[in-house]
Formats: sequence, structure tokens, C-alpha cells
Amino acid sequence: MITTSSLYFVSSNENKFVEVEKILERENERNKDKVKRSLKILFSKVIIKEIQSESIIEVAEDKVKKAFDIIKSPVIIEDDGLFIDDLNGFPGIYSSFVYKTIGNKGILNLLKDREKVKRSASFLSVFSFFDGKIMESFSGETIGHITTKISPEGWGFDPIFKPENEDKTYGQINILKKNEISHRAKSLRNFLGWYNQKY
Repeated sequence: MITTSSLYFVSSNENKFVEVEKILERENERNKDKVKRSLKILFSKVIIKEIQSESIIEVAEDKVKKAFDIIKSPVIIEDDGLFIDDLNGFPGIYSSFVYKTIGNKGILNLLKDREKVKRSASFLSVFSFFDGKIMESFSGETIGHITTKISPEGWGFDPIFKPENEDKTYGQINILKKNEISHRAKSLRNFLGWYNQKY
């Protein structure tokens, strides 16, 4: 018999929650014969002030502690960033701020006239879990490159990021396909593997 446990996902970004929920539904279905429980994610929309750090893991773990203090229940948060190689990893941990200030158009302007080989980039996701005592973090990465044009579909930097071996941007890829290859899906699956087996 499969039991269901619940866990809060805290974020100010509802788009993230939609993806997390769909990834989780697929993983629960995929693993229903392998695990004794399924996980249900509850969304709590909260804006958490981030610390200044060069480490995305440090940022995520600080945020999850603050989220736990608010929710008073086991919680996960996700922090992610777009890292462009030829810009020394920029915008990286500042991705959210950079998107709000210069957006996709600003990123393309920074890479103006650069060849594809100099437009390589990666998306990195970190999920951090905290229950008041146990802290664990899990990462996932997807490599690709920055396009020269902004696709009309998608949110955040998805319209300008094309994953390796794909001919479409994150924004153009079918959501089911994206949720198989995305940095977010990889880090969430790493978390679920730990949660189902060791927690």
C-alpha cells in the first residue's frame, strides 16, 4: 500500500511550482511500483531575501532555513541560475535580478556578434530540504547555448536557452520533454531519490 506524504515548496515564482508539480506527478507515476509512498507538494508563495554569496548552494540553504522559520514544517526551496561561459558565469546567482533589470534582450546584447562557440551556457538548479534538523541539497545541470533571437514561448531565460542536442529553446520544447531534460527535473529527481530511500 502506498502512503502519501506532503512537503511545502516555498517560492515567489508560480511558474517554478507548476513545473515542480508536473515533474513530481510523473516521477510518482514512474516509481509507483518501487516506493512505498508518494510525495505531494504544497505551494507557499513567499518572497525570501537572499544573502550575497558566490555559492548557489549557500544561497539555497540559507533560503530554506528562512522558509522553515516561516512555514514551521518540512520544506524545500529551489534556487537556480543561468551561467554563460564567455561572461565568466554571469548572470549566475544573480539571474533573477538580471532578468528583472535587463531581461533576455539585455543578455543578447551582451553576447552581440559572438559566435555560437562563445555562447555556451548552462542552467544549474539546487533543491534544498530542511525539516528543522536535517539539511540536504541536490543539484542538476543542463548544458546548452544562448540563441541569437528570443523565442516567443517560455518564461524567464527559457526563450534564449537551447539545450544541447535540441533544436528548440526551453521555451519552445513541449513541457513534458522539458521536464525530462531540464536542470530543475534533474535536481528534483536527485532529491526524490534521497527522500524516498533515506528520509
